[in-house]
Amino acid sequence: MKYSIVPIVIDGPNFINRILELEIDKDIIAKQITLDGFRKRLNNIFEEMDINIRVDLMKFVCSKKLFGQSKNKFTQQERDSMIQRLMNERGVHIEEVSLLGSSEKGVDTTVSSLLEAFSEKCDDMFLISHDRDYVPVLKRLREKSKKLYLIALNDKFPIELANEAYQTIRMDQEWRHFFTYSYLTYYINKDFSIEKFRDLVSNADDRQNNQLRVDNDGEIYYSYRYVGAQNINCVKFRYETCDAYNGYVGPKAASDEEYISRNHEDVMYGWCKGAKGYFDYPIRYSKI
Repeated sequence: MKYSIVPIVIDGPNFINRILELEIDKDIIAKQITLDGFRKRLNNIFEEMDINIRVDLMKFVCSKKLFGQSKNKFTQQERDSMIQRLMNERGVHIEEVSLLGSSEKGVDTTVSSLLEAFSEKCDDMFLISHDRDYVPVLKRLREKSKKLYLIALNDKFPIELANEAYQTIRMDQEWRHFFTYSYLTYYINKDFSIEKFRDLVSNADDRQNNQLRVDNDGEIYYSYRYVGAQNINCVKFRYETCDAYNGYVGPKAASDEEYISRNHEDVMYGWCKGAKGYFDYPIRYSKI
């Protein structure tokens, strides 16, 4: 089957703000957000919908300003490390705006110019933004018989934008695909901090079943290839399997401070008390 290859333009600050609204901590976004994962899921959706287009080139437009607002504002290090990571992803180009005056308006102007430029060669384009300021450029593209697809990242997507688009695709339930997952391992000792446990949780993929395990040497990790009672010869103790899509692991779970603190405390309790075998949460209420 022959596909039309189309570009996608991302209003970077607007996109990051929508991800922050998912109540995912900014440092996790900075370390794990991926445009390549986003693109792969979007292309899978097109395939499921029998739409013969595929996204390839991605333009992420931003200014030099820090992402986020007020207490959720990125640090300079978080901002720079995220941008550097995204630059290294296949087919992703970062367009940093350095215009006089309002840098956010500079982002809007650059996004609009990119859409106009792409329309000279492409009949189909994508835009990721919830900003009503793009209504005029979308109207011009529609009047030129161009097909502009919009990505909605929550249920508050502006109807004015949707009205000018060829189609609006909801991806607010697809956020798990927007992150990378490394499945880290640590050793339980006096230095096994809440922060390290949070990293473990954040880097486990909620799209599949996971089980938190501690082996005989004190290595703690989330297992996804083996869960339940599978391959447990070297496992000292393990918890109930976290079923996929239930929010027990991943960036959102790791952003729940109380959840992370409670489960870190329980793991440490189990290790210090010499827990062995299988446990429902929490160990501290179980008979060891």
